[in-house]
Amino acid sequence: MLYTLEWTGNALRLLDQTKLPTETTFVDLTDEKQVWDAIKRLVVRGAPAIGVSAAFGAYLGVRGSANSRQRL
Repeated sequence: MLYTLEWTGNALRLLDQTKLPTETTFVDLTDEKQVWDAIKRLVVRGAPAIGVSAAFGAYLGVRGSANSRQRL
C-alpha cells in the first residue's frame, strides 16, 4: 500500500505529490520549517493530509525546542 504520509520515528515522510503521476518520490522532513515549506509548495495536498502534516510540524517544532533546552 502507498501511504501519502508516514512517521518514521525521526521524520515525517511525505509522498511528493508535485512529482505525480510520473514519479513516486518521498521526502523526509525533520523540522517545522521543512513541513511549512512542503505545505506551501503543495508537496502534500488535501485538507486532511495538510492538517496531519501541520500537526506533525508542530510536534517537530516543540521537540526541537525541547532538545535545544536540554543542551544548555
